[in-house]
Formats: sequence, structure tokens, C-alpha cells
Amino acid sequence: MADKTPVTLQLYRVEGTVPPPDDLIAGSKGAVYTDIVKVAVTGTFKRGTLMMTGTDGYVASTQAGLITAAGICILSEDITIGDDEYTETPAYFEGEFNDARVIFPFEGEDDDHATLVEAVREPLRKAKIFLRHLNP
Repeated sequence: MADKTPVTLQLYRVEGTVPPPDDLIAGSKGAVYTDIVKVAVTGTFKRGTLMMTGTDGYVASTQAGLITAAGICILSEDITIGDDEYTETPAYFEGEFNDARVIFPFEGEDDDHATLVEAVREPLRKAKIFLRHLNP
């Protein structure tokens, strides 16, 4: 009598973590292009934080007027970096994102998030990062 043990195949393997649903990614295509970036600034940064290139790696963007089409990304994971350290982490370089979930490090308590979104929408669009307003 033949052995009737089922045969299973591992067709794919997931490496890393899958972030919980948070509505950061908008649209049907999701994030189009991701890569690993070196973040070289002390602090704690949440998934969705807008980053830009600095001298030693990516740093938190400091003001809306400095955003250009080159060297912009959105963090895809929460990270914490200590003094004199750096880390490599995945980030999104292209895609459609919920404008309410993107974190602008330069946003102050008195700033209006919707106004900042409009200020950065065009420079981010040139970088192939599209901000979409999702109705709650």
C-alpha cells in the first residue's frame, strides 16, 4: 500500500515583520518601490515619518521648503536610534499614501496638518510619493 502522506511545498517565505494595518498605504497599488536606508540621526521615529537625505544617511525632514524630488522616503517601520548610532531600515520611495498618516517631523503643535500636506504635495508628487485624502 502506497504512503498517502500529503506533500507540501514552501512556495514563498516572509522575512522581516509585517506591519499592522494602519491605513498608511492608500490606493490599490500600495507601495510601489521600497528599499533599505541608513538612518543616522538620534531619536525615535514612527512608521510613516517623512525622511530626507543627510550627510551620513537619511534624517528626519526639517521643513517643508527643503523637500525636493530627490532623496525623500517614508519609513515603513518604527525605529529608535541612540547617540552615535545608525540603523538600516526599510522605507518607501514610491507609492500612494494616506495624507493623514504621513508624519511630518517639522510639524509643530500649532501647525495645521492639512496645510502642511498641501505645502508638500507637489514636491512629493515629483518624487513619485502621492498623498491621497481618504474619507474617514
